[in-house]
Amino acid sequence: MLHLTIIRPGGQVLEQGFASNRIVVGRDEACDLRLVDSMVSRNHCIIYREGDRFQIKDLASRNGTWLNGRKVDEVDSIKKGDSIQVGPFRLLVTTPQAASRDGARKFVSPELEDTLAHKDTTEEVAKPLGMISDYLMESTTDLNRVISAERRERFHRNLLALYSIAENLVVTADVDEILDHIMDRIFELFAPSQATILMKGKDGRPVTRKQRNAMGMGNPRSISRTVINRILRERVGVLTDNALEDPRFEDGDTIIIDGIRSIMAAPIWVENRILGVIYVDSLDRIGGYRSEDLELLTAMGHQTALGIQRWNLTRRLNKAAVRNAVIRQNLRRFHSDRVVDRILKGAVDLKARETVASIFFCDIVEFTSLCESGTPEQLQQILTLFCKAVNEAVFEEQGTLDKFIGDAALAFFGAPLTQEDAPVRAARCALSIRERLARQMEQIPDALRFRVRYGINTGRAVVGNFGSSDRMEYTILGHAVNLAARISKSAEPDQILVGPDTHEHLLERGLFVTRSAGARRLKGLKEEIRLFELQESL
Repeated sequence: MLHLTIIRPGGQVLEQGFASNRIVVGRDEACDLRLVDSMVSRNHCIIYREGDRFQIKDLASRNGTWLNGRKVDEVDSIKKGDSIQVGPFRLLVTTPQAASRDGARKFVSPELEDTLAHKDTTEEVAKPLGMISDYLMESTTDLNRVISAERRERFHRNLLALYSIAENLVVTADVDEILDHIMDRIFELFAPSQATILMKGKDGRPVTRKQRNAMGMGNPRSISRTVINRILRERVGVLTDNALEDPRFEDGDTIIIDGIRSIMAAPIWVENRILGVIYVDSLDRIGGYRSEDLELLTAMGHQTALGIQRWNLTRRLNKAAVRNAVIRQNLRRFHSDRVVDRILKGAVDLKARETVASIFFCDIVEFTSLCESGTPEQLQQILTLFCKAVNEAVFEEQGTLDKFIGDAALAFFGAPLTQEDAPVRAARCALSIRERLARQMEQIPDALRFRVRYGINTGRAVVGNFGSSDRMEYTILGHAVNLAARISKSAEPDQILVGPDTHEHLLERGLFVTRSAGARRLKGLKEEIRLFELQESL
């Protein structure tokens, strides 16, 4: 027969023998050893005989089963003198002798079942952290078993309170508003003498953020650091039914000095992180708070943390949105929205690299003369027309608009997006700009009319972000870029000239009409280069 000495949290000792080879321990009525406390799961653990030994196995209890101070992970053997911790109850194995095989039966005296309910008025109830869903599940199960109008009413009130809190925390503007709302609900639900909300500072120490007494005003009365430190250290909620008679508090503790009768405190927690503590006390109520109240306060602490977490996330997202908006605005100077989207998603690398690109140059013919004869307003109109046409055409082809240089524009295709048809895109872009400007010239006064020359070259170049920490730009560098500029300068007004590599790509596609523009010696080149005129698309 297995003998257990059962020690209640208040210190009462009970002896009990079990003739069965299998003993289920928990708070459910069907358990062989029923221990009534919310820290004990319905089916908490099982003790069973295997050969000449008794074994103990945890039944996936919420708070775990502990053998000699060590958590039972799977199965452990027990022997005489072992100490088993089940919630607040300690079970000492006194005589683990082999049980009688023919005497296996449930054996629990009515006296034992009655006295193992956890009811000591001076005790401390500590609740480990659990999800709100756990609280609701446990409470619903209890309601189904204990038919009590008062209990049902209290549970429904708590459920409505949690729903209301969750609903209001979604629309709160900041942390102060979240804490003010929680403070209001604390006084509605628990009617304390004083309530205090502490939040961890940057150094990890709890700092009072909100404090209110029953009159609705702030109160300088101190709170118990004993309770606060235990919550932060052991990650539990704490309920003391009669603090003045609780031996844990010394004469110098603020609880004794201020004559506090009952205390209830719970962590503000999320994902195993404690952000702060909700602390509630009463000067005139002995046993004024119940275990269910602590469960509700713990759930409120979790909701508070979720509200703060949501607010912090919203703030970070807003900052990120502003930052991304600035980045997007800067990127839109060079790239189309489609390319910008891919850059922001990390699908495009802007680091410096060598690649093959098609470089496009264009500039306004005889712009110096226009500057001499035109007014500032006319010059502004001319450049606006020019820049708008170039910008729209480049972005339509998913190109990169490198820069406007006074009366000229530089763009390229094939970076940062890899584009095998980069020469084709550059050719379509040049034709589109010429067509757009031709239509515009028909609608403006003669004094504002201008003509543009175009050049396209394909070759190896270096692309990427270049500059200083104060100013960085995505640009293209290399001989191929200089050659594109030289080709543009050698073109006639409204003429589009392309280099030999570009022309070869265009011929392969068969999408354009071109003709030879002859061999020319361009500035900076030792040898002549053969150029071609792009006339139109097929």
